Amino acid sequence: MANKKHYYHKNRSQKPDKAETSQIEQHTAKYSAEQLSMQISSLGICESTCQLLENNKMTLASDLVRRTQKDMYKVQGLNKKILFEIKDALKANGMSLREEIKQEKNANASALEKHQGSKAEKKNRDKKEQVELDTTNVSEKKGAKQDGKKSKFGLVDRTAQKSDKAQKSQSKSEKQKNDKQKAEKLTEPLKVGQWRKVLKGGKWGYSDGFKIVIPTQYDEIFAFKEGLASVEINEKCGYINEQNEVVIPLDYDTAMSFSEGLAMVVRGDKCGYINKNNEVVIDFEFDAATAFEDGTAKIKKDGKWGTITKEGKITWI
Repeated sequence: MANKKHYYHKNRSQKPDKAETSQIEQHTAKYSAEQLSMQISSLGICESTCQLLENNKMTLASDLVRRTQKDMYKVQGLNKKILFEIKDALKANGMSLREEIKQEKNANASALEKHQGSKAEKKNRDKKEQVELDTTNVSEKKGAKQDGKKSKFGLVDRTAQKSDKAQKSQSKSEKQKNDKQKAEKLTEPLKVGQWRKVLKGGKWGYSDGFKIVIPTQYDEIFAFKEGLASVEINEKCGYINEQNEVVIPLDYDTAMSFSEGLAMVVRGDKCGYINKNNEVVIDFEFDAATAFEDGTAKIKKDGKWGTITKEGKITWI
């Protein structure tokens, strides 16, 4: 969300330059609209990782594929194991993180060198073939027809190979185009957990693939979890239900998705936990905190990390 005051959101990434923007557009263009609009929670990523990504404004597959591995490591709390989990999940759904621009430039330079080398080789080969052809013509005049046939057939074979490659390339391109069009077609409205996040006039909402089901009226909106979704207006957060009714007022500076009946919220600079009745279950006394998973959550206080139960029992690490 726009005004994150716990440890996940203290470092803002700079706006991409023109070269990076162009690369992002080229990379995301590889995937279908349905792939890009997939909720992170539907990619096969564990709930704790989903929560970490959601806290960093990454709720859709498009939020991941536009980032590089280096970008992902800027997320505080994300380690190598989590990164591999994210990369594997994207790969399983036919996607990947974006390559570094530096790597792309090196690849382009290598391709250019290869192209130039191939061009020089072709020039030498053409020169050699011309010499052979001239020799053949002289030989034909003298009655040596066999050599002339060999040279002619050699040229025909190379032309046939180029034609075969062009046909295969065209066939592959058409198949990818047809697969993309097929993936984008919907036959029925999406379920709540699959709703697509939509942006209109600078505001966010949700669509079921056929119509707008949550109006585009929020500065930020997260996926529905346990029947509620965290939303933000004017840097204040709260929760709505699937009918777009505000069930928990927008009184918090940060509000994570509900997990196991509780949600971590931030008021001022401190984290605490509330239930679906907006009752404070665990007081606001922590510097950082995560969602509950298997009955416990991670909390940080005075520089120390620990685990906490729903009853408020803390075990310091």
